[in-house]
Amino acid sequence: MLFPLIGVRLHGWLDDLVVLTYLLGAFGLHLGGGALAVALAGATMHFLLTRFTNYPQGTVKVIPFRVHAFIELTEGAGVVAVTIGLLGAAPGPAHLFLLLLGLSQLAAFSFSDYRTPPPPPAAA
Repeated sequence: MLFPLIGVRLHGWLDDLVVLTYLLGAFGLHLGGGALAVALAGATMHFLLTRFTNYPQGTVKVIPFRVHAFIELTEGAGVVAVTIGLLGAAPGPAHLFLLLLGLSQLAAFSFSDYRTPPPPPAAA
């Protein structure tokens, strides 16, 4: 965490936006082969991570938000590494799209506040 600019609630919304971006980019750019596989794997991983994290956006809430941080870091680094490995020889829109998504994961890790979220407010 460099500087916590992104709070837990905003982070959850951004996680959903990342899933949508992976899917829209994959089909909007007509990705195929390895690029499509990377985009769909990223969308699936991020969707499941979001649903299973213990934060406002989560549904099942079994993964601590701090663990979510390091899974997200690994996902971002993996997308960048696989994109360079698979598509490095033929840069183009698919390459740029996947690199930007991977780098966005690294930025989210760097600027999110991964301290334990406060308990929900008591009912009146």
